[in-house]
Amino acid sequence: MPSDDDDDAQTQDKLTQAQLTAIENEIKSSQPLTSQLLPISALLHQYSTTAANEQQQSAGFIQSAQFLSTKYTSLRRVRGDGNCYYRAFLYSLCEHLLLRNSNNNETGGSKEFSRIKTTIANSLKWVCQFGYEEMTIDMFYEELVELFDFISAADNNDKSASTAAGATKNESNRNNAQQQLHSKLNEENSTSDYCTWYLRVLTAAQMKSNPDRFLPFLLADETNMMMDIPTFCSREVEPMGKECGMVTVAALAECLGVKVVIEYMDGRLSNNDAAAGGIGIGSSGEVVNHVFGQIHDEDDEDRDRICLTLLYRPGHYDILY
Repeated sequence: MPSDDDDDAQTQDKLTQAQLTAIENEIKSSQPLTSQLLPISALLHQYSTTAANEQQQSAGFIQSAQFLSTKYTSLRRVRGDGNCYYRAFLYSLCEHLLLRNSNNNETGGSKEFSRIKTTIANSLKWVCQFGYEEMTIDMFYEELVELFDFISAADNNDKSASTAAGATKNESNRNNAQQQLHSKLNEENSTSDYCTWYLRVLTAAQMKSNPDRFLPFLLADETNMMMDIPTFCSREVEPMGKECGMVTVAALAECLGVKVVIEYMDGRLSNNDAAAGGIGIGSSGEVVNHVFGQIHDEDDEDRDRICLTLLYRPGHYDILY
């Protein structure tokens, strides 16, 4: 017979799961997968209205937000569910490709779209070389392929409109396509989740394809646990809800040949500012950024590559414009 301790443990597990489900439902009801475009001032407003007892903690964030407002005009918030990096990457990549591909004045737009679309189309056989079963992942792969087909169809509509009805209809079609893309990537348990998980598979396959490139980063992990690439991927990359670290940021950027610029807004005060009670990371509150997936600074091909710009705050990523 089960002991009283076993019953207590089962009851506690049920209560914990119920609490986690309630939190998840609250997040879903209050946070879209990806928000509408917001003015960059929303970032400063978030920290400027912080309660008085948290103001010292927020001081660095306020100065950083002021600095970012001189570089960027807008942002999109991404749901904080542990998938925010992959979701932000997906949304920003698709949006860039949609706008760049349909802009006849954008150098290399169609070429870059074709390159990434071909990479995605060929990826199923490639990832299966690293232990994934085609029948298991095919549905997720197909969802990403269909998303790129949608972008391609939107581009064809733009070109048709630019010939038949002029620039006004062209602009209207582009705005329409943007709204459709936004809707597709905000459907619960649908395109965004399926494509997000497939991006995780691509990330893991990239790491497994070149273990010598990525293993040193794993050994430097803050846990100081020695972990091989397959174990790391099964624990930290493949499961939905697992947050993304620098090594996985680099792996996905390199897999798709995309440049990713990340502004690191961690709210730290410089030693001088902290001692003086001032705010900001430096005298100007400048935020450090890191670039991933870059090939060569002066390479023509690299200059045509898509560049995604994301905002990092502790444990979370959003999209910057």
